[in-house]
Amino acid sequence: QDYEFTKDLIQQLHSEKNLFSLISMVIIIVACSNIISMLIILVNDKKVEIGILRSMGATSASIAVIFGICGVVMGACGSVIGIILALAILKNLKFLVDEISRFQGYDLFNPVFYGNTLPNQVSMEVLGYVVLATAFISLLAGIVPAIKASLLRPSAILKSE
Repeated sequence: QDYEFTKDLIQQLHSEKNLFSLISMVIIIVACSNIISMLIILVNDKKVEIGILRSMGATSASIAVIFGICGVVMGACGSVIGIILALAILKNLKFLVDEISRFQGYDLFNPVFYGNTLPNQVSMEVLGYVVLATAFISLLAGIVPAIKASLLRPSAILKSE
């Protein structure tokens, strides 16, 4: 940043970093929306079972916990699958970049700007953070369906069936 001729390049790389962060946030929002919609469908499909549990003495909190745990399990499974795929991609990063470059007809990452090798080290701290953050976000996404399930009245559910 001390040299004037690198200022534009540094700004461009910083802009790309911000753009990738924005795209990542959109992906997370879409994933949470999918979890919410799947759990709402699950609540609608399990209305009779919820009604039976409530009529047998299950509390609203216990019903909400069940669907909250479902959200956490969905998020944890998704993060484990995502981590496995990410590790497989990092292991084969050179091959993938070479194939994409060959398909495009020019280097995907210009060595002048990005260097001769791309970083592909795995940080265990980041992996742990991703798993915990995904479980937490999934729990938050599961709150809406859990509240919906806990507010169902057993008499109305069983009467409609």
